[in-house]
Amino acid sequence: MLSIENLSVSVGSRIAIKDLSLQIPSNTILYLLGPNGAGKTTLLRAIIGYPGYNTVSGVIQFEGEDVTDKPMEYRVSKGLALAHQIPPKLVGVRVVDLLSTLCKKSGCSVSDVAKDMEIEHLLYREFGKGFSGGELKRVEIATLLAQRPKLALVDEPDTGVDVDSIEIIARGLKKLVEISPHKSIVIVTHTAFIARYIEPDATCILLGGSIVRCGDPELLYKVMRSGFKGLA
Repeated sequence: MLSIENLSVSVGSRIAIKDLSLQIPSNTILYLLGPNGAGKTTLLRAIIGYPGYNTVSGVIQFEGEDVTDKPMEYRVSKGLALAHQIPPKLVGVRVVDLLSTLCKKSGCSVSDVAKDMEIEHLLYREFGKGFSGGELKRVEIATLLAQRPKLALVDEPDTGVDVDSIEIIARGLKKLVEISPHKSIVIVTHTAFIARYIEPDATCILLGGSIVRCGDPELLYKVMRSGFKGLA
């Protein structure tokens, strides 16, 4: 599904991703772990084509197409989506209006999405205004469910949220994969709290802007037990 070869990415004058290669097949839940500052968010934003995250070298292919130089809007139209670590507030936009727009394109039901993410009470409120951390993340994942992307890039879904919300978020991500056997998810985390509720198919460790190791789910549990020491 996604193939990254020898990717280097700059943010301003700094090289944040260095000669990184990664393969993400269809129907895969991949955990991308690393400490703060490892480059996890930078990698997700480079994949989605976020402005200001510039490819210095390397290739990003999505479903066999080279999208390295394609703008973010094009990549989203092809089935990529990003859930932010800190979801943006959308002034003047109600949750129900955003979900309705997305569901018209994907064929989903707003009421079903809201029920899955337990956000019925937030539907007629302005997106993000006065939301708790958990509510904001749940609404963000609801937009993923409404989009039904082929590859969802999920940045720190378990940071700054309560345990109940983590479980709901995990349930929503599982639902996203169940919608189609060909969808994949990349979950970025440095705590791995969400792994209690949604198990990975594969795990990769990012340190200093480079992937230093990939493996099966046991690698995730090793990091949860012992941290990142000795993995470089």
